[in-house]
Amino acid sequence: MDRNVSVIVFSKGRPMQLHAYLESLIRFSDVIQEKITVLCCETEGIRYDRVERSFPRVNWRVENRFEEDLRRLVDDADQYIMFGCDDVVFTAEFSLQKAADYLDTAEDVFGFSMRLGKNIAPYPTDVVCRDGIMKWNWAKAQEQHYNYPWELDCTVYRREDVRRLLCGENQAIRNPNYFEAIIDVNNRNDRIDRKYLACNEKRGCAVVITVNRVQESYQNGYDDSMMTDIYSLDKLYNDEGNSLDIEKISQMKNKTVHVDAEYFILQKARKGYSARQLRQRKWKNRISMATRFLSKCSNYIERRMYRYGCFRNKLQILDTEETLRHLQNTNKSFVRFGENEILLMQGKTVPSQKADEKLTRHLTKVLHAKDEELLVGIPHYYIYPEQKLTPYMEIKSLSVAEQRRFLFKHCRRDRNYIDSGFTQAYHLYRDYGFEEHFERVAKLFADRDVTLICGEGVPDRLQFKLLDVCRSVEYQYGPSAEAYVEYEKILKAALRIDKDRLVCVALGSTAKPLVYDLHRAGYQVWDIGHLLKDYDAYRRKMPRESADIIKFYLPD
Repeated sequence: MDRNVSVIVFSKGRPMQLHAYLESLIRFSDVIQEKITVLCCETEGIRYDRVERSFPRVNWRVENRFEEDLRRLVDDADQYIMFGCDDVVFTAEFSLQKAADYLDTAEDVFGFSMRLGKNIAPYPTDVVCRDGIMKWNWAKAQEQHYNYPWELDCTVYRREDVRRLLCGENQAIRNPNYFEAIIDVNNRNDRIDRKYLACNEKRGCAVVITVNRVQESYQNGYDDSMMTDIYSLDKLYNDEGNSLDIEKISQMKNKTVHVDAEYFILQKARKGYSARQLRQRKWKNRISMATRFLSKCSNYIERRMYRYGCFRNKLQILDTEETLRHLQNTNKSFVRFGENEILLMQGKTVPSQKADEKLTRHLTKVLHAKDEELLVGIPHYYIYPEQKLTPYMEIKSLSVAEQRRFLFKHCRRDRNYIDSGFTQAYHLYRDYGFEEHFERVAKLFADRDVTLICGEGVPDRLQFKLLDVCRSVEYQYGPSAEAYVEYEKILKAALRIDKDRLVCVALGSTAKPLVYDLHRAGYQVWDIGHLLKDYDAYRRKMPRESADIIKFYLPD
């Protein structure tokens, strides 16, 4: 019996890429266009008119409140749902009906993936192949992607399973990253009863082209070797008639799910122009090509300069080991800055905190503080190329040119900074002396009376507790998100803490002004960030694939 599959696509700031998603989905699959719904998050300056006109049979929804919108779409969906993101391009023929029919008979299979196949290697050696379909136990698989049962690129799931996951989720779902993060290595075996996945055997039918990013939940690595920021692409798409060439993209042979700018192939729409218009557009295109070429050269040079250590003398930052040694020999307070703080100081919103002019001023004041008793941490790997980063962080280190420029502009060359990354060494480094590292970290807390200020419930989710080495631990809780809204209340409560206690703060960007104000009030205060989670992840030997690291950094 035929069962139609609903397709729910998430899009933000990417009309050109969304066009390619829809065009390739319709070109290569048996999708019913009326069953496609695009949930579009409006972005100032980005125009979706052209893509909406190009696909009039598709259902268009403007995002209002993501979680409410999502739940409503799931409730209204058919028996099977395929989620999609606008950076996906389909590359080979596939059948949604075939996937639905297979799931209808395979009760132990959780999802049917369109992005996996034998071209994505390595794949599990114990796969079972029958009638062109590959099946494997994701709970036992060690191979990347094959042990990842829940994703939003292009896997068909049962609506009943999706609704069950949503009903069991207590955390707020603010955007697609949060939606994907409802399942992780900690809970997937408990929350997903069906332990198998399936896909088309011969090859995966889709790629994810990672040339830009739109969510700030965590700064996903991407290939910035081309001028592919969303505003440049909006102009190329809406003003100059460009689109992605899905036919040429489909002819490229991929061995990985995520591909780079090599796959971002443009084709120009054919239009009729007068001779004068053609001359104008010819010069305009030349200028545009020259601009993009110069941008590409600039990005290439910046990456090469980073790789060869040309920025080493720009700022003085202790590495992770030197930072721990310094902390062991001092009673100073410290505060740490990273990507979220840089974004907030630029007036941008991050998942855990909306842009706030007062917070921006507060953060800037802390970064510029000249108090020698307050140590300031910034990421060592931003400036100094590391040789042992995890693959994900290695890619990410090449896509933080904007953050590097910000630090060069706002940090002092005559100051020694500590490494903010020492609080997440397990997720930062591929190969490192983790046992010795965490032994040294534990010594910082040993026999101390500690008060931890953090989001409510955070310590309860940790299996291994670093603070067990303390003489005593007390807790003060604040909001897990938008904590700065309650800043005065949090600070007032913190000022009642005994000054003989070490105060540790894990409260996102709000921790920075809180540490600064408590330090000025006479406390020893540490901004420990993800340290407790990092220790727990190390002790549990958690995987550190790209998706795992992204989820690690999402707000609690």
